[in-house]
Amino acid sequence: MRLLAGTDKGLIIYQWDGHTWSVQAIHFLGMPIGAVYSDPITGHCWVAINHKHWGAKLHRSSDGGRHWDEVAAPVFPPHEGQTVKSIWTIRTGPGNRMYLGVEPAALFVSEDQGQSFRLLPALSGHASRDKWMGGGKGSKDPFLHTILIDPDNTAHLTVGISCAGVFQSWDEGETWQPTNHGLVANYLPNPRADVGHDPHVLRISCQNPSVIWQQNHCGIFRSFDKGLTWIDVTDSNKNAVYGFAMVIDESDDQRAWVVPAQSDFLRIPHHNALTVYTTTNGGKDWHPLTSGLPQLDSFDLVLRDAMDKQGPHLVFGTNNGNLYHSVDEGNHWQTVTQNLSTIRVVSLQA
Repeated sequence: MRLLAGTDKGLIIYQWDGHTWSVQAIHFLGMPIGAVYSDPITGHCWVAINHKHWGAKLHRSSDGGRHWDEVAAPVFPPHEGQTVKSIWTIRTGPGNRMYLGVEPAALFVSEDQGQSFRLLPALSGHASRDKWMGGGKGSKDPFLHTILIDPDNTAHLTVGISCAGVFQSWDEGETWQPTNHGLVANYLPNPRADVGHDPHVLRISCQNPSVIWQQNHCGIFRSFDKGLTWIDVTDSNKNAVYGFAMVIDESDDQRAWVVPAQSDFLRIPHHNALTVYTTTNGGKDWHPLTSGLPQLDSFDLVLRDAMDKQGPHLVFGTNNGNLYHSVDEGNHWQTVTQNLSTIRVVSLQA
């Protein structure tokens, strides 16, 4: 098994020997990694670099990450008057289709496996666009950070935009509608408005694609109808509430794991004790998992793509460069390293 850790200072690839992790390679040394994605169909690995001076760059490897080739990153058509500041997420679809979510919030599609991209203007030009807000890291622009492709109908796309909400298309991105019914945004004059929500991350169930989980700015939500409506399953004890990262079990849509912060304005662990919370009953109850994690003086925050799960293996990285791994679904944790820069994305590969 390999672990890819995308940090603000490069991509680190680790190898698991059944007992410990060792560094296999370091790529893009000193570069801020924004997204990492392994295509399950072609085996290609994709990396986005979001450099504040040179802009967004896109790289592809066809040999497991040993060598990388740069490919042209998407650009807005001239009449749009915008520049791609960051690439937040990468996903591949059926055939040769590939999708990129970017900042300012927009969705690009490639129909030749990433050789060229075109904007899907119906989303970025949606009638509600004037209600979208800046999404984080001091940005005044919203950004598209999550793309879900419905395995039952690959023309059905679901995206998460901060700060706008969940939007869906049933025609490969030609038309869109917001689907935020049931969500609550306490920072809005109308907390149940159609648009203006801040989904931090969306996760679709492999076992039951009708079930989608959402870690939201204002809590944790679950959908049973492919994201059309949402039910609040936030921890009643007010521990697992605010956070960014979430993973769900591959074979049981009732099980999920999150690493919460104390609040939106105090983005550190509750009582400075780094804790993973899990539920086995669809969010009715949430339980702490702490064995092996620092329970004193922790100031770690886990970002939206910095947690992954594969079988019994769970891994997450933090904004302080700490990387943790569990071989038993989070019941016990071991430290992989405490020497990285901010970890923005982790990806486990069999």
